[in-house]
Amino acid sequence: MKTKVIVLSEDAKTSPAILFRFLNSLDYDIKVKETCFGAYIEGEDEVVDEVAHIVRNFERNKIFCKDRGFPIWDKRVCRAFRGGGPRFGFHQLEGEQRLLVYISRGLEELERGELDEEEIERKYREILSRHEKIDVEKFKEILEEELSKIL
Repeated sequence: MKTKVIVLSEDAKTSPAILFRFLNSLDYDIKVKETCFGAYIEGEDEVVDEVAHIVRNFERNKIFCKDRGFPIWDKRVCRAFRGGGPRFGFHQLEGEQRLLVYISRGLEELERGELDEEEIERKYREILSRHEKIDVEKFKEILEEELSKIL
């Protein structure tokens, strides 16, 4: 059994409701749950992987999939059983969803031939160079200094 999260980019024309109806119209033995960011699908591993491939091409570069660690309606994470509130990992997923519009645009530019792999690598290195790693000892010093201001 496998569960996948299907997340719509913010610039997708597909809504969670349309995605839900599309997934249910497919002739596959899967469970589908509509969510605010897209949907969950669950079923046998090969079937879920095949449906994920189909749905990603439903609106190319606007629909993204990843594996989920818990089945649909799992009492450990489902809000219906926990008394509401966001499930753990929700805020991470929310942050990831905000980035999908940029990933979507990049994929479209790449497909149109507007970017080449060397250009992507150069831009990636440029971004990394702006955010140098900090030494662990220096990080500890900064933390201790800031904590001493609060405590």
